[in-house]
This record gives sequence, C-alpha cells and structure tokens, in this order.
Amino acid sequence: MPIHLACEANLAQIAQLYARVGRVHICPALDPQSAEEAYRSLQQEVPWQLHLNDGEKSFDLAQEQIRVIPEATQVMLHERVHANAQQGFQYLFDNFPLSDAHALQRNLDLYAMRVFEFLNSERFLNFARRATGRADIAFADAQATAYRPGHFLTQHDDSATGKERIAAYVLNLTPRWHADWGGILNFLDADGHVAEGYTPVFNALNLFKVPQPHTVSYVTPFAQGIRYSITGWLRAK
Repeated sequence: MPIHLACEANLAQIAQLYARVGRVHICPALDPQSAEEAYRSLQQEVPWQLHLNDGEKSFDLAQEQIRVIPEATQVMLHERVHANAQQGFQYLFDNFPLSDAHALQRNLDLYAMRVFEFLNSERFLNFARRATGRADIAFADAQATAYRPGHFLTQHDDSATGKERIAAYVLNLTPRWHADWGGILNFLDADGHVAEGYTPVFNALNLFKVPQPHTVSYVTPFAQGIRYSITGWLRAK
C-alpha cells in the first residue's frame, strides 16, 4: 500500500509559517489508511527497547533484559535518571532505531519501515525542502518512540557537530491524547518560558528548525495510553 501525503495542498502556507517562526504543526500529514497502519505497526509489531542516557553515554535495554533486573536495581536506576534530570540533559523512553535496523537489513517486514522508506522518498524530501526552504536536505533518519507514564526528554536543541541536522520532525501516531497527560512537545524562548507547545495529535507532523530549545514533558502516571511517534532529523550530506 503506497503512502501519500495529505498536506501538499497547504505547502505554501506551511512554508510561510516555518520561515516566520521556525516551526510548524501540520495535520493531517499522511493519508488516513497509512496513518492507521503506522499506528498498528508501532502498537503491535515494533520490538521496543528502553532508551536512556547517563551523561553523554546512551543505553538501550531490551524487554527481556529489563525483566531479569532485580527490582531494587530498577529503583536505583530510576533514582539516578531522576537525579540527572534535575540539572542536566536526560531522557527516558522506549525506542526502536529504524535507520540503523534498515541499514542492517533487520525487521524489514515492519510497516514502520515503509514509513521510514517514505520519509526518504523524493516525494517527501522535496516536500520537506520546499517547506523549510532548504534545498540541501538529502535524507531523513528515524526512530520509533513510545513514551509511557514516567517517560520524558529534558531541554536540548538537537545540535550535533558533524551530523548536518537541518530540521527535526515528529510524526505523531497516538489516536487519543489529553494535554494534561503530559508528553507535550514544548518550545522554549530565551527566558526559559514555554513559547509554544504541541499536543501529540494523531497523524500530525511537527517540523522545526535546528537548533531550537525544546522538551518533551513528563508523561503522568494517570496517562491513559502511550505516546507513539516516528521522529528524527532531516539532514544534509
């Protein structure tokens, strides 16, 4: 089933807003059937792993690894994560690295891989070039993410020397979400205030310029669902 964009008719308006403020919320992004299939893939197919950092070191724990960690050790792990989050850059969420898996020819049967391939199609890349005004966009990397209660991503701006990141994107694939459940993509101004926040609306594409300070707010214990998305960067060679 081919994937189609549902927002090309609004490209001029999208480009105008992006040029003015450096970010844009686009909804709907994909045709309805593709969005539903992508959600089904994230919910039922993807082999999630816990993704977290300790300073500059990143760690990935498969579900079977987590199951054998003693409860006391898991408590200590979360205490360290929360302590690090008080002052520095910290993240805790589930992910699956679509780019890396695709390069290694693994899990190619997942529908989420069809979305990754679409994000690297000339159809989408041309849309992204025109939306951002950057003709040097060459490819998109991607990861699938799942934010469950207790997950978060603290303030950062996506700068990474040598990565040639032009813009970041978040394709939201959560059918139902309330803002008070957390998981909001917040953009911060120079004074540290939240200048704008995007609730993860189903089949919405958030596109924003790099660098730009932002966070994903803490997902509350009473959230009734999982915040699913496919996210990454549009990059030059």
